[in-house]
Amino acid sequence: MTLIPTLRRLLPSALLLWAGLAHAGVEVQVLGLEGAEKENVEQRLRIRASAKSPELDDLLVEGLHARAEDDIRGALQPFGYYSPRIESSLEGEAPNWKARYTVDKGLPTLITRIDVEVEGEGQKDRIFRRIFRRFPLTTYERLQHAEYEQAKTSLAQAAYAEGYLDAAFVRSQLRVNPEERSAEVELILSTGPRYYFGPVTVEQTHLDPGVVERYVTIDPGEPFDPQVLVDTQFALTDLDYFQSVEIEPRRDKAVDNRIPMEIHTTPRPKRKWDFGVGYGTDTGARTSVANDVRYFNRQGHKLHAEMQLSQIKNKASAEYRVPLGSKPGEYWGFGGGVETERYEDGDSLKYVLNTSLNRFPGKWKRKWYLSFEHEESELSNKVQTADLLMPGLELNRSELNDPILTRRGWAVFFDTHGAQKGLLSNASFVQAHGILRGVYPFSRRWRVLGRVEYGTNIVDDFSDLPASQRFFAGGDQSVRGYSYQSIGPKDVDGKVIGGKNLAGFSVETDYYFWDKWGAAVFYDAGGADDDVLPQLFQGVGVGARYRSPVGYIQVDLAHPLDGGESGVRLHIGIRVGL
Repeated sequence: MTLIPTLRRLLPSALLLWAGLAHAGVEVQVLGLEGAEKENVEQRLRIRASAKSPELDDLLVEGLHARAEDDIRGALQPFGYYSPRIESSLEGEAPNWKARYTVDKGLPTLITRIDVEVEGEGQKDRIFRRIFRRFPLTTYERLQHAEYEQAKTSLAQAAYAEGYLDAAFVRSQLRVNPEERSAEVELILSTGPRYYFGPVTVEQTHLDPGVVERYVTIDPGEPFDPQVLVDTQFALTDLDYFQSVEIEPRRDKAVDNRIPMEIHTTPRPKRKWDFGVGYGTDTGARTSVANDVRYFNRQGHKLHAEMQLSQIKNKASAEYRVPLGSKPGEYWGFGGGVETERYEDGDSLKYVLNTSLNRFPGKWKRKWYLSFEHEESELSNKVQTADLLMPGLELNRSELNDPILTRRGWAVFFDTHGAQKGLLSNASFVQAHGILRGVYPFSRRWRVLGRVEYGTNIVDDFSDLPASQRFFAGGDQSVRGYSYQSIGPKDVDGKVIGGKNLAGFSVETDYYFWDKWGAAVFYDAGGADDDVLPQLFQGVGVGARYRSPVGYIQVDLAHPLDGGESGVRLHIGIRVGL
């Protein structure tokens, strides 16, 4: 019966003891410094690193406090301050102490002499002259150890990049006189002999040697360059023929400074299958299957076939690819397919045969193509059959920090094609269509995205154009708040029949408030009609975002502002890249 009163008496004392233990430690203050110098001092202070140690006692704290001034001096030396004035104090008793350090950095140490030389075969190499022009060290500037190390690293890396594989510093000294506040730098690099690429052998058995050799950028007789090795490794990997690519310079077999290069490869499986299921507002429920034959024969020909089924769009296609040139992804393509699509007020069935030449001039991806299409479409209860032989040009370019989860970059797409009545075509027209997208991060969590789009048809008789060559707006990738391809000119019955021209833009800002989860607000505008500057329909909304390995999963609620539309429309999709 006496247990509860006893506990009541002991509980306040126990709580005080717990509070004291919870806050026990050393409170450390560093005054008089800021920026990187303060950060380095705080990291070097042993008393601060041990501030919350359960083993602290008066003796240990006093010992750490006694060494603190040496810690501070050592932390300031890399910034060129060798004679700081430090006032220190330690107050309190176990289990709480307060340590305070007021630091006056004093005058900096200046570099009074720099002696940098390159000896050996590479003495007159232009790369060293370029480094000397941009040398990070300057006389009568404050000594900073990081810049001294940077100078050494830049010389060593330059020597290696130019093929001087035996380069070494015969002297590297940094002499500091704290009393005179002066420092002298002496760097003497001996390059040794220059090495060159020797014969190249590629270990692989499933392709003709000449096919692989086109993508090897290593040129025997040229100076050894590690960047060339990286470029060759990336090129061979991007071909998708090999699971792994390793390049081994055989210095042990070098003759007259010519290093034989051995490229070891492991083949990928001949076939690759991809399966997918999902849902998007523009497609409804969907499923897909794709098959790639990575090397159809010893010439490296490829075959790609895929089928996509959804509630709105269906497609089955195949393309036979013949590699060209010396860049991965350049090829002649020969293909065909069948497509169906359901519009707001109609549908279409299209059969396609095409050939294309895919190249990479500079940083652009360029595709010249010739396509023959037979299309049967119905819009506004009007059944139409069209045959079109269309030459065309497609251009793509992008600069992205990440091709899937892009936070910074831009991408541009442009396509133009046309047909001439009488040349296997029953319509004459020229179409151009361009899209520019961009994204910019204002912080680690916050980014802003933008899109501008325009398309136009030059055509004598618009009624000759089948549904696939007309412009529509609305949907996930156009104007959210409106259903897929529901914006465009209408007939007398109010049914959407598509327009000659298309315009649109979008602004969106995303903020990721917790790990991979975020929210967005957006404004979209777009329209399609027969005017050069179409009337724009607007939509605004909010959305949820999730960063997944396959892209940004987006769930948006959008409200239309024009066209007599009302209510809120749900949009679901995945953004890959831009």
